[in-house]
Amino acid sequence: MAAMNPRSKDRPAGRTVVFAFGIAIVAAAALVAAALLLRDDSSTAVTESPVVSLSGIPQDGRVLGSPAANVTLVEWADPQCPACRTYTEEFFPAVVDGYVRTGTVKTEFRGFPFIGEDSVTAYRFLLAAGEQNRLWDLQEAMYRNQGGENEGWVTDELVRELAAGIEGLDVDQLFADAQREDIVAEAEGAEAIAQEAGIPGTPTLQIAIGDDEPYTIQVATIEQMQAALDDALAG
Repeated sequence: MAAMNPRSKDRPAGRTVVFAFGIAIVAAAALVAAALLLRDDSSTAVTESPVVSLSGIPQDGRVLGSPAANVTLVEWADPQCPACRTYTEEFFPAVVDGYVRTGTVKTEFRGFPFIGEDSVTAYRFLLAAGEQNRLWDLQEAMYRNQGGENEGWVTDELVRELAAGIEGLDVDQLFADAQREDIVAEAEGAEAIAQEAGIPGTPTLQIAIGDDEPYTIQVATIEQMQAALDDALAG
């Protein structure tokens, strides 16, 4: 799928973004099942070390970055999505180091847990981590330890292990918050919200400038991602 010209003057409100890695994206009703195309033997291999440092970067719930940043990169993702893992490991570090850490761009995580029960369970823990402003740390660790889709890899044992390695994250509080009725309801209702918003699949990326409605980008390389963000920063 061809990449969108990041300087396109067409920035319609609410338009969604499909993030592509140079693979075919196959539409199926309101969803895109493209993540399945990224499955291979390496998809469940653990990446031992963090792919990026988030130390010193402000976090507020689901938002990573300076509150003063006028550009927001919105990521719609499923914790089980292999393409979301690829984005996190290969693209996210460049976004963080080049834009978020400098205070020019902030990024917001929006869950679209459509793949299965593990998706919803993992999203509950991410929302709970957001209560302690550590959502982005936990999502990065989860993607590095991602297992096969709907194979039961999101266990209490794994989450405790990952959470214990995150500075500033109270593990017992994390588990308590993950059981809260409001967090359970938000995680279970996230798929419907994403569908109502017209999100076609994961990962889906949107850019918002100031208080404007998000517009769509479509990128296949880090350079295209940087061009889209630079365009947004230029106004």
